[in-house]
Amino acid sequence: MLVGGLKQIGIRCLESNAGLFCWVDMRHLLSSNTFDGEMELWKKIVYEVGLNISAGSSCHCTEPGWFRACFANMSEDTLNIAIQRLKAFVDSRVNNKDDIQNQQQCSNKKKSFSKWVFRLSFNERQRER
Repeated sequence: MLVGGLKQIGIRCLESNAGLFCWVDMRHLLSSNTFDGEMELWKKIVYEVGLNISAGSSCHCTEPGWFRACFANMSEDTLNIAIQRLKAFVDSRVNNKDDIQNQQQCSNKKKSFSKWVFRLSFNERQRER
């Protein structure tokens, strides 16, 4: 149930056939591919999402972005709420990245337009001389 719910929101997990927790791949949500980036993401998930999952580094994982999500002793309703919260978080991160990219593209267009206007006016002044 956990793996299927995470898969639907774009989060992969390591495959297993049994266990009390799942290794969740959230590398695509890191602000930087570092353990500092992992801790930043962990804090956001704990404080903003309200879920306590373990950062992989606290379990001696050697690659940033992996988290250990324990689902032992959790009802289906609680698990569904957790997945809904994660979905809202992931959606907000993806939308925020899209907004930042759009702002950067607009800024780049404005800069290139400004340069074009400057060159145009400079060429006009050169012709007037």
